[in-house]
Amino acid sequence: MIRLWHDGNIHNPPGGASTIFKEGYANYIFKYIPKDEVRISVGAVPNSPPHFGTIITFSLAFSLAKRLEKLGKIVTVMVGMVDTIALDTDIYNFNDVEYQKSIAYTGVIHDYIDDFKELLDRLNSYFGGVNYKLINQSELNLHRKAPEIIMKLINEREKVGQSLFPSTKCLALRMACPQCGLADKCGIKNSYNGNIINFFCPNHGWYSIDIEKDDLQALQYETQLRSLVRGLLYTEDNKDKDVPYSWLRVTGGDFAGFYQEQLFYRVIAMMGIDIVNSPLIVYSPLVIDWAGVKLSKSILVKGGYKYLTEQGLDYFIHYRKFNEKFDRKGLEILFDEVNLWLDEPHKLFRSYTIFYFDELLKAKIGPNVL
Repeated sequence: MIRLWHDGNIHNPPGGASTIFKEGYANYIFKYIPKDEVRISVGAVPNSPPHFGTIITFSLAFSLAKRLEKLGKIVTVMVGMVDTIALDTDIYNFNDVEYQKSIAYTGVIHDYIDDFKELLDRLNSYFGGVNYKLINQSELNLHRKAPEIIMKLINEREKVGQSLFPSTKCLALRMACPQCGLADKCGIKNSYNGNIINFFCPNHGWYSIDIEKDDLQALQYETQLRSLVRGLLYTEDNKDKDVPYSWLRVTGGDFAGFYQEQLFYRVIAMMGIDIVNSPLIVYSPLVIDWAGVKLSKSILVKGGYKYLTEQGLDYFIHYRKFNEKFDRKGLEILFDEVNLWLDEPHKLFRSYTIFYFDELLKAKIGPNVL
């Protein structure tokens, strides 16, 4: 049992953006979106039910969408389901090369997608009819500029690989074997010949795709490369006057700082692309555990957080259990809290412990429920 003693006083110390934005954060963002329409990009990995961090990030996206609507923008929240990752049980090693079968191929995504749809419907209802669209990762490859961007990355693959994937120095571009679904996770065995990419399956040999001629929906990206491709495509949309919308991204605070500076801004600058039109990024506060570590879906999937289960706090890591305990009332308390952060944005530029939310729910619902 963890006993946390404190004086009950909450401090939001000044520093960084919290010094600048005591109010008016949404208005500031509004001024830097030049087009009448806005697409807010937010994403999650549907390899388990939504956990607390996902609920907070989605809530921030919807809250911001509603505020931008009130300021005059036409807003759509684009909710990306990252269906190209794999569970640990679906990762295989052949001759020291990791292969995987994605949750889209194995069908694991169907075990959890309804939870995400329910959460989105409740957000939509709470925030008063925000437009949203659920998409999967293959839709990135339908972008009109996708072939051009992918070719740029292939041509710069040595530099990009060294920056994004220092351990392998390879461009982690992959495509699943059309016969068995295995994909070289980090693109170790890939070979490139002009606009042709050749992939290797340990069961069925070589297969290929032509960037200029073939349907690119089957292409997949490891996390860092996916973030780069998405950012590059959004940048193209932002600078194209014929595209009626601008992109804005809402993501967890763990992707701020070094990650974004080195794995996005530095790389696109290296590729000769002007970062001025890259999408604005709003970072959602991290939900952290007792030790100050981000509440992690990957740790949950691997069987961590037993101490939360033992204390009846496993609702932090499992959407269904949160619903069983609190139902709609609990979600509305969280939505209220996140909405407040945009009213008082000094509360946005920080992290929140699970104990903060535990106290919040006790205060709003009553300790007997918890």
